[in-house]
Amino acid sequence: MTSVHVCRGCGRTINSEFLYCPWCGQSCIPDDGNRSLDAVFEQLENMQAHDREVRLSHMHMQLDELQKELDTIVLSTEMHK
Repeated sequence: MTSVHVCRGCGRTINSEFLYCPWCGQSCIPDDGNRSLDAVFEQLENMQAHDREVRLSHMHMQLDELQKELDTIVLSTEMHK
């Protein structure tokens, strides 16, 4: 069985023998000794939090656009009464 580790760049699990992550290209060669697993998970959590913020912002913009369209439809039906 091949051992795996967590990529410091993207947080995916990859084969320990890889020199570079096949997903993001991050170097897997240790440059600072043994980086603690806690630091890797902290980085992963930060990346996930940022991704959530971006997605929520995008959803908020979409909801604003839908609200504008709904207001236009309601106004249009009221004018045709």
